Amino acid sequence: MDNKQLFIDGYLNRISEQFNVNKDTAFEIFAIAAIIERPFQEVYDDIQIRQKIGDEDNLKGKDGGIDGAVFVEQGGYYTLMVFQCKNSRSLKPNQLDKFRHDVDDLFRYGIVKPHTELLQPKINEYQQLSRDGFIIEIKYYFVYSGSNDDPNYAANIQNYRAYHQPNEYEIWDSGAIYEKISQLIKAQAKRKDIKFIFNPQTSNIITSDRQGQGLYTYSVGNVRAANFRIEANELCRLVEQELAANNTYEFLFSDNIRSFLGFKVRPNQRMKETLTNPDSAIYFPLLNNGITIICERMEIPSTLQSGKYILPAHNPIIVNGLQTTRVIYEVFKEIKRKGVDGLQNVFVNVRLYETSNTEILEKITDATNTQTPISYKDKVSNKDFNLYAKEVFANHGIAYITKRGEVFSNNLSKQLKSTIESDTLLRFWYATFYEQPETAKNSVYEVMEAIFDATNNDSHPLHKLFSGEKDSPIYSQLIYSYKIYRYVQSKKESQQALKEYISHATELLAYGIYKHLENDLTSINNVDKLEESYQVALDIIDQIIKEQIDLYTQREKSFSYSGYFRKAKCRFEYNIKATIIDDDSIIEKLLKI
Repeated sequence: MDNKQLFIDGYLNRISEQFNVNKDTAFEIFAIAAIIERPFQEVYDDIQIRQKIGDEDNLKGKDGGIDGAVFVEQGGYYTLMVFQCKNSRSLKPNQLDKFRHDVDDLFRYGIVKPHTELLQPKINEYQQLSRDGFIIEIKYYFVYSGSNDDPNYAANIQNYRAYHQPNEYEIWDSGAIYEKISQLIKAQAKRKDIKFIFNPQTSNIITSDRQGQGLYTYSVGNVRAANFRIEANELCRLVEQELAANNTYEFLFSDNIRSFLGFKVRPNQRMKETLTNPDSAIYFPLLNNGITIICERMEIPSTLQSGKYILPAHNPIIVNGLQTTRVIYEVFKEIKRKGVDGLQNVFVNVRLYETSNTEILEKITDATNTQTPISYKDKVSNKDFNLYAKEVFANHGIAYITKRGEVFSNNLSKQLKSTIESDTLLRFWYATFYEQPETAKNSVYEVMEAIFDATNNDSHPLHKLFSGEKDSPIYSQLIYSYKIYRYVQSKKESQQALKEYISHATELLAYGIYKHLENDLTSINNVDKLEESYQVALDIIDQIIKEQIDLYTQREKSFSYSGYFRKAKCRFEYNIKATIIDDDSIIEKLLKI
């Protein structure tokens, strides 16, 4: 058995034991978790489309041919990641075709098909987001446990080449999963130091002084800055130096906000067309905004050396320009494979800043990335309150995951009995203690943005909770939120076949439990009290859902569970039934809990 199989089998055994599932189901959980970088528990609870315990006979084969689906909020639009996982050594064209056709029929074309009961909540959510005016990009992931280069299955590599399309229809074999997890593990290690020498290009207009030589330097406070132009090949050398030292892109782009989108997106297509056309490539610095780099230290030269300035930078991080850098590097590699010595007459504008001030770093990242949504989860991950929360949860036997892919590399998460992603838990704190279940349901982006602002702005209403003080009441609130969340999730399986809305009502159910127990929060530790409050919340939601469906039926309108639980109306109507009065002093109350 090679290391790859030893490695993967270890995960499959662990997942099989944790969830009491067979190896095929364990492979689905494992593969999806590796690709989307989420905990196994979250994949099992919310992403995997599977038979529900206690109702296997009625629901068997009713997943619409899809093993997993998850909506990823991108600020102004959504990505729907859809998965088909086969624990088999062969890659078959009929399975590849069927998967794509099933996804397209059910989501893109809205064709009503039989045997899709388990998938219906995801279909409903897709339809509701479409009605709300959101663009949804679908990405297909076909995963199998074989290998593209297995000599016993020679057709695998042919089928892979025929069907695989990066960032659109991706085929992952066991080697790709193994490599992804290896990168995640390495990304959690300390970055090996990088010292890169930039060579600013001289001006072809003025050559009388340093500014004319193509290097423009200045300082603002304790931030030093340098603006210049470099050869595109030099940017590629920076990427190759990083890969040689750290074997991953993660550190070089660690403060960037989005991964490489490939050549499917139009801007990257046009960028590639510009770079590969000699007549337009020379205009690249005029057509492109360039890249922004932050470094720990740079050494600004005072004189020329051999007719040029050189500019060493220590541990550079590209905070804006990931797409530009990766497109240039992909074209660079393609040209090199053809025997051409890199890109000719292509230059890139660079803004380089030296600072270790985290607040300034965040401002630069935000300001230079206004065209795309900020990953607030990543930006919040190292905040002091999260560091304390990690320790508090570890003491309760729970791995609190704050960074992408940490579930695969954090030994703590393997030793502890349960795992929770920070953004998932903070979303449920927002639904319960902050009493905004509709916002938690509608937008994790909005939740994480509010918490990020609270960590930085001392005038923010939530600042005293998230400032990072060790005595903040937020830590006990997060523990209580976790217990409510896990209980609601544990009940979902038994309720799924009985109540069609249950997958959409998670946040409102958690809110209802919290409100029922808020005068004696320690009773959350009592299973009987939790069950009692769960049934109270469930009965109230049953009532308001029935009334809403009746009302919509009278008006001859279609009712959407997903749309209803995304609106504040669901909380207002719940409060009326439960005789809950909105608390205008919620912040003061939270600071006392």
